Amino acid sequence: MTRDRTDEDDKQAIYARGLRALVDADVPFLVGGGYALFEYLGRWRSTKDIDIFICVDALDRVLAALACAGFQVEVTDRAWLAKAKLDGALIDVIFCSYNGLFPVDDEWFANARRAQVLEVPVRVVGPEEIIVSKCFVAARDRFDGGDVSWLLRALGEHLDWARVERLMRDHWQVLLWQLIHFVYVFPAERRAVPLHLMARLMARLRRELAAAPEDPPLCRGPMLDPKLYKTQIEAGAEDPRPRRDLVGDGEPLVEEG
Repeated sequence: MTRDRTDEDDKQAIYARGLRALVDADVPFLVGGGYALFEYLGRWRSTKDIDIFICVDALDRVLAALACAGFQVEVTDRAWLAKAKLDGALIDVIFCSYNGLFPVDDEWFANARRAQVLEVPVRVVGPEEIIVSKCFVAARDRFDGGDVSWLLRALGEHLDWARVERLMRDHWQVLLWQLIHFVYVFPAERRAVPLHLMARLMARLRRELAAAPEDPPLCRGPMLDPKLYKTQIEAGAEDPRPRRDLVGDGEPLVEEG
């Protein structure tokens, strides 16, 4: 066995330790990221961490449980992210999408699926939530449109499309863009997307293109990449990102352990 493989096994053992700590503490959480994708697609890709999703009001308990299990914990970004680290392994604790659009709530848990991850019985994030959140990961250094396309190919005929549209709210252009990307990548699988949905979104696009431009100018770029479009916001364009202080002043909520 190579050293790289051993390192991966060691990290997976630590991830499993963290998951078991949360299960034993009876803290509600969902597994997302590469491990959730594997459950839905049966295709593994290497991942540098494991993502868990929680409601923000469970953050104290989650970090306390992981600290008791030996992890060093901290709130990295008060708007959406905490981290737990142990011996080079990383658990991302996510309670909102990075752009503030998708806070984890009770509906995420109602739509979750039961699974075994690293031999620990857990629930994984529902496919609709995975798709809509990944639609907005489109920065210079990361693009999750490929994950969206694979999920649509595998699950499109069984998705709750009304839920997808509702979760996307007024960001229907991003959904249309990702659907066109999917049809381009997998043209033989295009029937996985409802024809009536594509027709409705295309008609909506035609109406928008014919309408007069908005004033004052709006730049939605930060919803996809806050760094790349920063200059537009600094120049006076309206920033559409939600502003929420989800966990107070951003200080760690428990002692590092």
